[in-house]
Amino acid sequence: MKKTLGLVIVAFLTGCTSQNYSDVSDSQAVISNLKVSEVGTPRTDKHQLHVKFDYSIKNYKALDGLYTCSVLFSTGKGEWVTQIIGNDPCQIDSRSGSVSMEWTTPLSTSADYSDEVLKKMQLPLKYQVAIHQKKTKSRNNIIGMSEPLYLSPKR
Repeated sequence: MKKTLGLVIVAFLTGCTSQNYSDVSDSQAVISNLKVSEVGTPRTDKHQLHVKFDYSIKNYKALDGLYTCSVLFSTGKGEWVTQIIGNDPCQIDSRSGSVSMEWTTPLSTSADYSDEVLKKMQLPLKYQVAIHQKKTKSRNNIIGMSEPLYLSPKR
């Protein structure tokens, strides 16, 4: 009986930690009142964007870990990249609210972008703030983006 109960608990916990959101219909997000300021100096170990904005999500679902936000950088030709390592994507857990976060740019020497990606980027560097909806452990859909913004550091 103890073994059976133990297996049931392990199975339950495994199911909780590997939630699959692929059957959840997509929401739509709107970003407003966006304010971005640069913190630090380009080509040093800490060049970041301080990002503040309000958001609202249409067709919101109250599921833990479903919505996040990040800053995406353009590599040209419709490709967008970001680096989660060293950054902390915001967790969105309400239908509407405000977000404040710091995001390391590719112009920081501490950013871990590959040389291949960095070679594709051009100044002024185009970026957008995005709200994502998780689909699987390693995949999400963008459900809202800001208007494009540009980093144009002085040489």
